[in-house]
Amino acid sequence: MRKTLLGLFAAATLFGGPATAAEAKVSIYFGSPYYSYQPGPGYLYYPNRGWYRSQLSCTQARRIVRNRGYRNVSAIECRGRTYTFRAVRPNGKRVIVYVNSRTGGLWRG
Repeated sequence: MRKTLLGLFAAATLFGGPATAAEAKVSIYFGSPYYSYQPGPGYLYYPNRGWYRSQLSCTQARRIVRNRGYRNVSAIECRGRTYTFRAVRPNGKRVIVYVNSRTGGLWRG
């Protein structure tokens, strides 16, 4: 116990003597981050909630699939968070491709 008190006293003298009251400005925000500016293209502003990325259109998502090298791209479903397409890979194999409607991320099923 004595060693602990001596250690605290030594630390206090090394760092400027006795502790003084410091004013800290802290704001806590629960929810999505708020930006006063538009973070990028394709974002929509909702009052009291901030900026949210809007969904891709079915045509935009289809263009993403085609730009990744797939051919004969046809939409199966363009609703919700995931769009589904039927396409042909460059090697000729038919596949189902999924596109995230918000980010444009693509994966095969």
